[in-house]
Amino acid sequence: MDIFKIIGIGLAGGILTVTVRHCKPEYGVLTGLITVAVMLFMTLDAVVPAINGITEITDRAGVDAKYVAAVVKVVGIAYVSQFGAEVLRDSGENAIASKVELAGKVVILGLTLPIVREFLEVCINALSAV
Repeated sequence: MDIFKIIGIGLAGGILTVTVRHCKPEYGVLTGLITVAVMLFMTLDAVVPAINGITEITDRAGVDAKYVAAVVKVVGIAYVSQFGAEVLRDSGENAIASKVELAGKVVILGLTLPIVREFLEVCINALSAV
């Protein structure tokens, strides 16, 4: 299972980061970032089958592809912004981490506004017909 490999890399990278941080703090941050990057790339292999599965299900259900694309983008932005914020927090940059999270939320809001607008138009048209 890949999860055991990812956990092993995380543990080894964490121990290495703590050890290096005592000698050279600037290299400790770099070691942590490299560990996280390796773990992230290892998890990307699981993303493609998940997206293919979601696409197959929505095709069968007849859901418009733009809605699925928006949901996948929103989830991706949420994960990436959380990931970036956590890396910044680990580096001691709490203020910047908060701004990264805020930026992620603003981008998500921008992506979902067209869908919300379309939904409200459907509701208004349905109420107008009554």
